[in-house]
Parts: sequence; structure tokens; C-alpha cells
Amino acid sequence: MNRRAFLAWTLGAAVFPPTNAQTKHLIFIVNGGGVRKKDYYEDELLSPNIRRLAGEGFTFEEDHCEGISSHDAAFMELLTGRESQAGARLYPTVFHYLNAPVRIVGSLRFLPAVMERYKPAILVCRETAHDLGHQSYAQYRRVVQSTDSQVGRLLNWVKNHPCFGCNTAIVLRPEFGRDDEVNRSGQLHHSQGFYYTHRVASIFWGPDFNKGVDRKTVISRLDMAPTIAAVFGVRAAYAQGQPAPGLLKMESLASGPIFRG
Repeated sequence: MNRRAFLAWTLGAAVFPPTNAQTKHLIFIVNGGGVRKKDYYEDELLSPNIRRLAGEGFTFEEDHCEGISSHDAAFMELLTGRESQAGARLYPTVFHYLNAPVRIVGSLRFLPAVMERYKPAILVCRETAHDLGHQSYAQYRRVVQSTDSQVGRLLNWVKNHPCFGCNTAIVLRPEFGRDDEVNRSGQLHHSQGFYYTHRVASIFWGPDFNKGVDRKTVISRLDMAPTIAAVFGVRAAYAQGQPAPGLLKMESLASGPIFRG
């Protein structure tokens, strides 16, 4: 991709957020390795902190995952808003759209330190331990519980922080889900054709998100990058997806075409 052409396009497509927009920082938690919404969202006993995050924010319960075989491909689709294809040219990520340094960490416990040091506009955490489901459902459940506890600590830290408490958003979504059923060997894979493999719940918490639950609208993994960009008033020009509808408080103040790819 021609960098000069890309910058010219994105600068031309950038818009200034409405004056009431408050989000200055966004933490995107990608529950990598594949995790079912049945476990991290629907089971309040197993994941009480993520349920608390959802209760204080906005949740799309039907977020579609198409490719469910490659973790790396699914992760990049979330960041680019483009369908992953072998041999395809490289497309900009949400970091490019926001003109922000690439900051991706592998554990939730590192997030407060990175936030304090760099104060990034966007910080991505890609947890991969859920892939232990290939070995043991019991190990997978322990990871789900551990992740939930860390999400709870992060949420409390953000809410009580003197700098980040009023201007930071948290977004949580897996790369994809896992099978509806545990197999005879006690393993939980991610296979084609299962509802819980292809459908996850996306949770948005922050000052510029509406509160509530959308149980009917089917959004897609390709919508994540343009949605995050729209939070900062930027159009994800090369994304195939669209900003998630009904999520942003600022939508009513912005002209429709600005936030459509």
C-alpha cells in the first residue's frame, strides 16, 4: 500500500468528534484462543465481573464470526475490518486509522502499567490461554474464571483512576467462540457449524456508549475496527464493515455518511 496515498485518504476522511465526546483512551480486550459467550457472558456465576461490565455498558449478543480456524486471521480481521484472504495485500489497522503506536500486550495484568506509562489512545490485550480448551475443558474453565477476575480488577482500576476514570472505554470480544458441546475426550474445540463457535457477544463500556442489550441485530467481526475508529471520530476508509448501529451516543449528533465506510 502506498503510505502517502493512505494518509491523504484517511486525513481527508477524518472528522472531528462532537464536542461532547469524552473517550480519549480505549482498551480492547480480545479473548484470544476462542471462548464461548455461553461461558464468559451468559454464565453469571462463572464470569460475574464481565457480566458487571456488560451491565454497565452496551452488549451486542449476536456478533458473527465467519472464519473460525485461524486465530491470527480472526485477530487481524478485528483490527482491520477486512476479511482475511491468503496472499491479499496488507490493509491498515485501527492503529493506523487513529495514527497511534501499535501497542498489543498478551496479559490483562500488564494493562494498568502500560496505560500509566504510555497513556495510549488505543491499547489491545490479546489473551490466548483459552486455547487450552483443546486439551481440557476443565483447564479452559479455569482460564475463563481467571480472565474474568482480571477484567474485574481492570474495571475497578479504570473507574477509580483520577486520570482515566472519566475518559476511558473498555471493549471486550473474543476472536471467535467454541463448540456447543465438549467432546468425548473432555476437549472443547472450535469447529464449523456450531452456534457458539460462530456467534459471540461484544461488550462496550465507556462514556460515549449507550447502555443496554441488543439481542437481535447481527453485527460482524468486520465491524469492530470501524466502530472503534468512529469512537474517535475517524472513518475506517478501507474496512468492509460498518460502525455498530445504536451504540454511540454521538451518532445522533453526527451526519450519517461520516461514520459509514
